[in-house]
Amino acid sequence: MTNTVSLYLAAGSDLQHARNLAKRELAGSRSVKSDWTRTEVETAWRQILVYLNDLKEVPPKGLIIFASSSEFEVIEPPVPNRSNIYKCGSTFFREPLEAMYDEAAGEKTGLILIDSNGGSISWFRGDTVIPLWEEDSMVLGKHRMGGQSQARFQRGHDEQIKTWLRKVADMANQTLLPMGVTNLLVGGPAFMKHRLVEDGHLDYRFQILGFADCGYTDPIAGAREALFRWKDSNTSRAY
Repeated sequence: MTNTVSLYLAAGSDLQHARNLAKRELAGSRSVKSDWTRTEVETAWRQILVYLNDLKEVPPKGLIIFASSSEFEVIEPPVPNRSNIYKCGSTFFREPLEAMYDEAAGEKTGLILIDSNGGSISWFRGDTVIPLWEEDSMVLGKHRMGGQSQARFQRGHDEQIKTWLRKVADMANQTLLPMGVTNLLVGGPAFMKHRLVEDGHLDYRFQILGFADCGYTDPIAGAREALFRWKDSNTSRAY
């Protein structure tokens, strides 16, 4: 059922254009067949129009209005709103506002933890770590099985490592880049973190901030240790 209106005015929007939109939508709502929906939407747009008529200008960062028969909320966004949007629905359309709050909170940094046994991908901001992906590698151990020559075993092992590196790189490309995350910290207990970067399958847009040694690759204990060691090493260099 439709009973809410969400209106986003971009920074620099023409206020008269917004008023004309509210007038047009208010007039259009009168043709809605459902009595209840018509009353709800009319009430929301009428409140919006009254507010816009009293407004002198759109604030520098734009304006967001959530209106219904029982609620009326006006918000100045934390960062400049870049889009003019209006949406009627059963709930308020808050996703763009939440994205603006997220943008205002600061830049996210990607974190890849990897060794031959497994890996994980997260993003972090400050001390907050958000896991995105974790998986075991399925790479066989270094000890060959009976009946295999050492050379044949080594070739198979090397191919599994190569496949694993590329899988992790592909997952990083698919999960981090769509979020706008390009700064990247790579960690793990051994040489694999360097091989991941040297392999060349990470997207060229990633900027490698550094490498961090840690004993685990999970996005909880491993991430905590990697960030602690990385920040500690940066602090030490600063002195």
